[in-house]
Amino acid sequence: MIREEETHDELLRAFRQYFEANQRWVNQGTRRAGMDARYWLSEIRRICSRRRDNIMEWRKWLNEETEAKKAQNQGKESTDSTN
Repeated sequence: MIREEETHDELLRAFRQYFEANQRWVNQGTRRAGMDARYWLSEIRRICSRRRDNIMEWRKWLNEETEAKKAQNQGKESTDSTN
């Protein structure tokens, strides 16, 4: 399994958009700028949840791979000790 970096990149893009929207809101204080900042905060939350799931899936896969290697190594040790 390959770690998915697409979600990470999407998160960075969303944060940049939020940063720009927040700067407009701070400087201009318009309703539109506030709405844009809140929109990007919601997007960041949504993307963060997806990224968290990606990381958990990768960790689960990695744990399974480690367990399989341990089981394989234990099998080799058993046959080596009987020879």
